[in-house]
Amino acid sequence: MPTFSVNMKHTVESCPMFNTEVRKKFKEVVGKREEIAKKHRVKVLSAWTSVLDHLAFFIVDAPSQFAVEDYFKEIGFAFWNTIEIRQVKTVEEVVKKVVGE
Repeated sequence: MPTFSVNMKHTVESCPMFNTEVRKKFKEVVGKREEIAKKHRVKVLSAWTSVLDHLAFFIVDAPSQFAVEDYFKEIGFAFWNTIEIRQVKTVEEVVKKVVGE
């Protein structure tokens, strides 16, 4: 299954920590992430945030970019974030290809 890097950024004004409307939406869906991930066949491998920069970084396995998009839309993260999705490979995979292994 392909691996994707999902990078999200939002403004201070749209941050769930400070915006009551966004916080309400966040609370409604945050507990459903695993259920929604299964629905879209998305496996979250890692998730990180830089709180003061209002950034979040996810590494996920998914059958397609569309599945990743649908997952982040359904869990509501697309509501307050600008989202960049890129299919990625490990550096080790690229190194093996370059050296002919």
